[in-house]
Amino acid sequence: MRLLKRVMTVGLVGVVLVVGVARETSAARQTTTSGTVRVDDHTLQSRIAANLKKSASLAPRDIDVDVKQGIVTLTGTVRTETEKAHAGQLAAVSGVTRVNNRIEVNPKIDQSRIDAAGERTKSGLTKAVDATVNAAKKTKDAVQKGVAKSEQAVGEAADKTSDVVGTVGEKMSDTSVTTHVKADFSGEKLLQDTAIDVDTTDHVVTLRGTVASDAARSRAEEIARRTDGVTRVVNQIIVREQ
Repeated sequence: MRLLKRVMTVGLVGVVLVVGVARETSAARQTTTSGTVRVDDHTLQSRIAANLKKSASLAPRDIDVDVKQGIVTLTGTVRTETEKAHAGQLAAVSGVTRVNNRIEVNPKIDQSRIDAAGERTKSGLTKAVDATVNAAKKTKDAVQKGVAKSEQAVGEAADKTSDVVGTVGEKMSDTSVTTHVKADFSGEKLLQDTAIDVDTTDHVVTLRGTVASDAARSRAEEIARRTDGVTRVVNQIIVREQ
């Protein structure tokens, strides 16, 4: 009976010890868990990107930051190994479990950018020159078209003026030539005191009447011929006998 009591007492003590150890272990785990603050991937990515932008040497570089479950992966290109290592250090913020630094090193990265900028500038200048040449060509074409139109307009105006003059001349030849011829006869001494009939048809002047001499007859024909609009003179004047 005593032996049984001793065994039971030992068993109870063992159970108490096991429970105590389990509680201490659980408390330790809880303490460890509560001491670690987990940061989400998006926040980690923002913090790392901000650190890279604050760096004078890394801000101009094209570095990509990717965070998954606390693991950071860096990609891109820098000029030196020192810049690569510095980027890895800036990525190791609180909450990051590991940094995979896959950044490439290219000592000529700055020269490549300068060359690219130069090519863009050259291309821009070429386009500007081409645009200027095209504008000048268009201006030249416009000027030539303007000159051609002006010349055409002048020619048309001259033709119209010629047509008007011709029309006026035609009208004058049949309606006014007779009057002009008679007016000129009245101012001529050889033709004073004579009766000469003047008839104009289709620019042809026909003279009829009687004069005192051949000189008067010839003078009348001469005056008629020099009158504007006259194409031909038919002299039917008779010299009267003395």
